[in-house]
Amino acid sequence: MKAFLAAVVIGIALAYGAAIVLDDGFQQPSHSAFTTEGARVSDPGRNLIQF
Repeated sequence: MKAFLAAVVIGIALAYGAAIVLDDGFQQPSHSAFTTEGARVSDPGRNLIQF
């Protein structure tokens, strides 16, 4: 039982750490990540569901 609880705590800590790292520097909106000369992707504005 101790090993299972330790695994749950470590899993939660790793998930929280990954969420912090990804939110701070690695994620960007698709309209800025996939802009090239051949792609016409603009700012979506307010017409999409906001999370």
